[in-house]
Amino acid sequence: MKKLTALLLAVSFMSVSAASYGAGFALYEYSARGTAMGGATMANTAEAASLAVNPALITELEGTQLQVGLTMVTADATTSVAGDSRSLKNDIWYLPNFFITKKWSDQISLGLGGFSRYGLGGEYNNWETWAGSQLAYKVKLETFSFTPTIAVKANDEISIAMGLEAMVIGFSQNSTLQPGAAAHATAYDISGSGVSWGGNFSFIYRPEWAEKWALGAMYRSKVKQNLSGRIHANMAYPPQNIYGGNAEGAISLPDSISAGLSFKPTEQWTLEAGIVGTFWSAYDQILIQYTDRTENPFIYNHKKYKDVYRLNFGTEYKLNPTWALRAGYVFDKSPINPNAMDTLVPVDDRHIASVGVGYQKDAWSVDLAYAHIFAKDLSGKAIPLFANAPMKYTDGKSDIFGITVGYKF
Repeated sequence: MKKLTALLLAVSFMSVSAASYGAGFALYEYSARGTAMGGATMANTAEAASLAVNPALITELEGTQLQVGLTMVTADATTSVAGDSRSLKNDIWYLPNFFITKKWSDQISLGLGGFSRYGLGGEYNNWETWAGSQLAYKVKLETFSFTPTIAVKANDEISIAMGLEAMVIGFSQNSTLQPGAAAHATAYDISGSGVSWGGNFSFIYRPEWAEKWALGAMYRSKVKQNLSGRIHANMAYPPQNIYGGNAEGAISLPDSISAGLSFKPTEQWTLEAGIVGTFWSAYDQILIQYTDRTENPFIYNHKKYKDVYRLNFGTEYKLNPTWALRAGYVFDKSPINPNAMDTLVPVDDRHIASVGVGYQKDAWSVDLAYAHIFAKDLSGKAIPLFANAPMKYTDGKSDIFGITVGYKF
């Protein structure tokens, strides 16, 4: 049966839009504490949300621990195609998460996390009269991953963990073939869903000979996405073989390696620096093929993404056993090819500054975080299919708010 090798969905997967605030398409804000520290929580104090960052840390948690949280995102950006600009509509996106851990024995801990690793969404104002609507004027991609995990304390210095990942995906994307008076008559959308599997391996090393230092690392495997979707088109005389019909898709999300080095100059003060490397160069092209038609595939575009890195720095200072202050900084490198730009990627490299506060009393804890993204402008040209029209992204910025509530049983 014919495959929709990437569908237009892959445009969403391989880019970042209004609600997606990690380079490429990744999300990194899994807990309010992690958001406040710029994601630099791989090798310092363990929490239930460590299941999303470095699951090996959960061997350091006692009893049963639970965390639930919510991240809220607002964003703005402007895209110019052939000198004609449109801004994204104002919106708020919500990313829920939960984590639960159980210390099974002195050596073994179990955990289950639920969180979003990828996501984006946005719609342009006044798209009907904009040439960029032919690339896409609206997109929504939602994922939610379930990660059952086992962690083993090998000795007093090293713990390791292995986990599975079941990722549920839902998406939709809207485009048009003829902007202007015929925009609505030639508009079409693609939607689909699927479930895919991946895995991860991680460790934490706390050397007895350097007790103020700790090293953590994690590897995430590629995730092969098999998707079922449909193209919705109600055109009387559709050009370029755009018909309503069923489609299938397959795409591999890239693997990544992350590491963090933590230092505690005092009992109250923690510092950490980290890096995440994502192997985007494996991404190649996007094709569309119907499952029930014999027409040649409509080739959407080719991209040459780069392998990229993300640098993060975070600090936490405990004022007393109840209150903690946090701050962080992230430089997030973008894999965008300036010679193959699209309307779903309105920003380039990102600088992220964050702050937060934590409260813990008896079995309860509450963490709050705020982060602001300063995005770099980018000039280039559209994909060859769109006649290499000049494009530009400007005024990219985003605000992130996070809250996490925890309880120790």
